[in-house]
Order: sequence, then C-alpha cells, then structure tokens
Amino acid sequence: MAVYTSLSDSDMRALVADYYLGELVSFQGISGGVENTNYFLTTTTGKYVVTLFEEFELEEVPYFLDVVAHLKHKGFNVPAALIDIHGERLREVKGRPAIIVDCFPGGELKGTDETSCRLMGEALAKLHIAGEDFPEHRDSHRGVAWWHKTSQAIKAELEPAQAELLQSQIAAFDDFIAQHGDLPKTTIHGDLFYNNTLFEGNTLSAIIDFYNACYSWAMYDLAIVVNDWCSDMSTGELDQNKYRALLKAYLHERDVTPEEAEAWPYMLRIAALRFWLSRLEAWHGAKHDPERLAQQHDPLEFQRILEARVRFAPALTVFS
Repeated sequence: MAVYTSLSDSDMRALVADYYLGELVSFQGISGGVENTNYFLTTTTGKYVVTLFEEFELEEVPYFLDVVAHLKHKGFNVPAALIDIHGERLREVKGRPAIIVDCFPGGELKGTDETSCRLMGEALAKLHIAGEDFPEHRDSHRGVAWWHKTSQAIKAELEPAQAELLQSQIAAFDDFIAQHGDLPKTTIHGDLFYNNTLFEGNTLSAIIDFYNACYSWAMYDLAIVVNDWCSDMSTGELDQNKYRALLKAYLHERDVTPEEAEAWPYMLRIAALRFWLSRLEAWHGAKHDPERLAQQHDPLEFQRILEARVRFAPALTVFS
C-alpha cells in the first residue's frame, strides 16, 4: 500500500473538523500510487479523497491546483481542491502539503478496449484545447532537463545495451527538437495512464491525478496516452484496433500541424523513455528497501515499449 505518511483517527478527525464535511465516518489508505499518499475519506456528507504530497513542497503545489481549477471551470470532471473553513484549499498535515477533493463515481479500468480508447482520445483532445489559455507555463519536473540529468546518474546501474538505448534515443530527440523548436504546446496532464481515469460502464466519469501537469507538447501527451492505453505490456507492441480508435477520436476533435505529424515517431519514443527512466530511478532508489521496492512499477514494461517504437513507430494519420 502506497501510504508513506500514516494518519491516525485523531489526525483525520482534526482535518475533517476544518472543513464543511460533517463528521468522520471512516477512512482507508489507497493502494496503487507510488508518488503521493492518498486516503479514501467518508463523512456524514459524502465520500472524498485526502492527498498528501510526498514529492512537492508547499509552495510547489498551487500550480497543480490551479490547472485543475481551470479545467473544472471549462467543464471537465476533475478533482478540484475543496475550500476549508478558513478559506484555504491547501494545508499542511504531518509536515506534508495536503488537500481534500471530491470522490467521483466510477472506478478504475482493469484494462482498456476500443470504446475506452475512443473516449479517451476525444477527452484528451478537448483537454489540450482547454489548456491552451491557461496562463501559467510551468516546465515539467520530469522533462528534458530531468531526463538528461537522470540518465547520466543512472547509466552505471544499467546493462551496456540499456545505457546505449537510453542515450541514443535522448540524442535523437535532442537533434529533432533543435530543428523543430516551435512545435505546438499546451497545458498537458503528463501522466494520463488509464488508472488515472474513472469509468462508469462505458462513460468516462473523471480524469484524476494532475500532479505531472506542465506546459509541453500536445503530441508528447498524446504519445504518453497511446503508449499506456494501446500497448501490450508483455511485448510493447501497439494494439492497432485500440490505437486507431484513440487516434481517430483525438484527430476528430483537434487539428494537428504537419510539424506535429512529423514529430510523432519521436514523441512516441521519448514518452516511452520518460517512463522507463522514472521507473528505473524509482526501482534503483528503492532496491535496499524491500517494502518500497514492492510498490514500484516494473521498468521493463516501458523498455519493451521503447524498443517496439524504435522498431516501428506508426504515422500520425486519420484512418478511414
């Protein structure tokens, strides 16, 4: 269970008392996350989620809350922070920044299919359009500078072939971006794996976990989604039916430029590399802590995806 900061019954009662949420009924730690501590919270007024930020300091969190508030104002079902009795949306609990958000109906997908991929493609395009006028432009904390620094720090831990794959793909992306610096950017989710959505049957009921949001290339965000939603994790290969469904829905809602289409193979590869690298960093950082190691995702999944995209990266095109 990914609960790094434990809250007692008295801690939770004190927190609830500072909100207009009635009385505490129950709370339970949420498994599955690897970056933050999350609890389901039930009170006499409903069900909520408490998040304690483990990687960010207090002054870093408002950006992410602003992104979500902007998207909520645009009509998206996203978890905006609730306001407490003091008029604040962000507070400290056990020394960590903390918020409470509404708990949306629905549940996590056990896997994706053509229908969910089509719905995600449509929603992602609309999210990218909605993010274009968000005024704060924050670089990703796991963007270009991070993958340069982290790849150098971790390469001694890797097999020679892994290190070569990592460095060669970073170099190829650097060369491409140096010649195409004006690719369209918007405010992106940055981590929109299928477990960061909620579905009620065949309805997308919410998009959650915006704590990798940043100002970056729309095609990079689309590539992150495609690599997770449309890949066979055992081989890294794309499921073409899912891929076509997601991409066709996206391109129906948002026009892409010729430069974005040209960038697509590079974005698929660098998006795979970003998550391979973050998993490698977490895996090696936790290898002497069995409990934390057990909470990490397998880096090999995204190594396989990257290798598959190096072998074949499909064109960004509308399918008939």
